[in-house]
Amino acid sequence: MHLLVESVYAVPGLSVGRVYLIIGQDGLALVDTSLSPETPQRMEAGLQRLGYSLADIRHILITHAHPDHIGGLAAFQRAANARTYVHRRDAPVTRGELPQLRPRPQDLSGFSKLLAFSPTMQPPAPARVDVELTGGDRLDEILPGLEVVEAFGHSAGQVAYWWPAQRLLFAGDAAMHLPWGLTLPIAAFTPDMAEAKRSVQKLAALRPDVLCLGHGAPIVGGAADRLAAFAARLKP
Repeated sequence: MHLLVESVYAVPGLSVGRVYLIIGQDGLALVDTSLSPETPQRMEAGLQRLGYSLADIRHILITHAHPDHIGGLAAFQRAANARTYVHRRDAPVTRGELPQLRPRPQDLSGFSKLLAFSPTMQPPAPARVDVELTGGDRLDEILPGLEVVEAFGHSAGQVAYWWPAQRLLFAGDAAMHLPWGLTLPIAAFTPDMAEAKRSVQKLAALRPDVLCLGHGAPIVGGAADRLAAFAARLKP
């Protein structure tokens, strides 16, 4: 486990889709669950080194219902019976009641069109949703002041989780942090790119110091200026 700030760790060594661990007031919480149903087993040793077990996971916060973020969710629920939080728009997808919303094929071209129908984007096992979120909800039971911020576009119900006390933002796939810098989410998996761009602008206005994204290394310190510069480059 890689300590980012007090009480928050990045989980290394997973397949696709980052997972973050919070040591909160009411036990452990996860942000997202990666792609593989084997994610709980892959995390066990790291939890043990911190003095915890899978049974100590009390909450799971989902940023959005794409397979690389909810693929391990059903397995975590079996291992830990954790209370699971998903935005109300993505809750039916998480439960397996509706398919994941995707871009129209005619709006994609080349590699993006092929990628949109890759096997990695097949539906994961349906999972339980205990709390359906909406923007502005507070999750003080996890971290004091933790707030739900709607960040739609990459999915119909993507959210970010904002912790003002540490100026830390769990932003899901609102952006990606690649070796050459911040980028928009992959077009093949983003049904409304215009809305996704507006979400970047919205999150940049929070001025986070620590930015925890679903793909790429977290930015610890100085994230506000980097996110603002990225938002300023985006064309409507």
